[in-house]
Amino acid sequence: MNSSRSAPHDAPPRGDVRPADLIIIGCSAGGPPALLEILPRVPRRTTTAVVVAQHMPKRFTSLFAGRLARLCALPVFEPKDGDRLLPGTIYIAAGGQQTTLDRLPPGIVFRVRPRAPSERYAPSADLLMASAAGLFGPRALGILMTGMGGDGVLGLRAIKDRHGRTIAESEETAAVFGMPREAIRAGLADLVLPRPEIALEMARLCRR
Repeated sequence: MNSSRSAPHDAPPRGDVRPADLIIIGCSAGGPPALLEILPRVPRRTTTAVVVAQHMPKRFTSLFAGRLARLCALPVFEPKDGDRLLPGTIYIAAGGQQTTLDRLPPGIVFRVRPRAPSERYAPSADLLMASAAGLFGPRALGILMTGMGGDGVLGLRAIKDRHGRTIAESEETAAVFGMPREAIRAGLADLVLPRPEIALEMARLCRR
C-alpha cells in the first residue's frame, strides 16, 4: 500500500505554517540512514530544537552524533542529565538509557536515567515525546519513522492530545514499516509522507 501524502480527515491543513519550537523524531531499524538523509536538511538559521530517540546500544549514539555533527548545519550532541535544551540544536538521545525533558531552573533540561528492566525500548520515543508534549503543547512536532514495533504510538498520541502536530513516514521509503504503520493505523498521523517530504516539512516548520 502506498500511503504517501495521505492523512486523516481531521488532520490540520497542509497550509498550516505555525512554526514548531521542538521536533521530536522516533525511529529504530533503518533509522540511521534515514536520519543522515533528513537532519542535514534542517536549516542553519533556525531556533527550533530537534531531539531524536533512535533505538541504539550504549556508546553508539555518541559516535553517531559525532558523524551527524560533520554533516549538519546545526550543532549535534548526545545530551547528558541536566543539560539545557538549547534552540537551534540537534540532540541524539543516549543509547541504552531513557531520555525525557523537564522544566527546571534555569529552563527546560534533559533527564537521562538508566533503562529499567521492564522497559523494552531505550531510548523510548514514547517517553521522550510524552514529556515534550507536556512542555511544548501545540509548539511540538512529533515524527515517527522507520522501525520495528510500536514505540512512539503513545508518544504521538500525547502530542496530538496537546494539539501538537504529527508525521509518520510512508511505506514507500520506510526500511521497516512497523512503527509508522502502527501510528497510522491508530489514526495518529496528521501527515503520512515519504522521507524526502518529511525533510521538506521539517524545514518548512522550523522557526526562523
